[in-house]
Amino acid sequence: MRCHPGSDTIIIRSGADLFFVTFRLSAWFSDRTGKKRIPSSHAPVTSPGPAMWEEILAPAGRQRGGARLSPAEAEEIAAAIGKAQTKLELLRAISGAAARFSVTDLEAMMKNFEEKTRDLDPAYRRLLLPRINDYIFGSYHALMLLCTDDPALEDGQVRPSLPAYAAMVQEACRRRAQAGKPLELYLLKYLLAAFTMYVLEQPAHPVGTPFPGGLAVYREGDSYYCPVRDKSDDIAFSLCPFCPARQDTGARSLHGRDADLRIERLGTIERSRRDYHG
Repeated sequence: MRCHPGSDTIIIRSGADLFFVTFRLSAWFSDRTGKKRIPSSHAPVTSPGPAMWEEILAPAGRQRGGARLSPAEAEEIAAAIGKAQTKLELLRAISGAAARFSVTDLEAMMKNFEEKTRDLDPAYRRLLLPRINDYIFGSYHALMLLCTDDPALEDGQVRPSLPAYAAMVQEACRRRAQAGKPLELYLLKYLLAAFTMYVLEQPAHPVGTPFPGGLAVYREGDSYYCPVRDKSDDIAFSLCPFCPARQDTGARSLHGRDADLRIERLGTIERSRRDYHG
């Protein structure tokens, strides 16, 4: 399969020819090995509200980008994603839809996020914006780079929650269309998230994303941990329930590596004693 992004600023070729991109992928890949904590001096934030973390990639400004998408097309794209059974099938479905977007759309998405976070604490915002910039542009370009005749991807079954994710995206786009709001960047957010969570099996919020309190999304071995993984029950059409990251209890940050596993085991022992009388 070969992808042709809708912008002359990105050229992807396979075989003997090399691809050319206008953004640095190396920074994105290196940044996804982020650390557990950010300095406490950068932690304060001006009441961002819980929905901000879910809407971290959502278009909340006036920028629209160049792509145009009808409600029927959005629903068809989401349905195709839900039918994928392997990572390669999903990659083809996502890349086919993402090819209609261009750098203009990515820039519009980033501009919207910058506007939405303008009232955050400046020191905190300086930590947050580079992570989101690398995620938006890096995820799109990583997706395009995998769209070759011989993608460098270890194939396998997608996680079982993919059909439910696709159904959620369909309903989210349907509600947005009914409200008379543009769909393009809204769907692009879900496409990038599907690629990240189900093809790469990485968190919806990139490694290193800082949160109030000095915590951040981090990786330990083959597992990812997020401070807000299980905190999105009141947010409609949330990415968090479908994210492969585990909820960070804070035990690692307070007590060191493997602390939460020890705490979990103690809890299991205690439940066993209570339920089975020792």
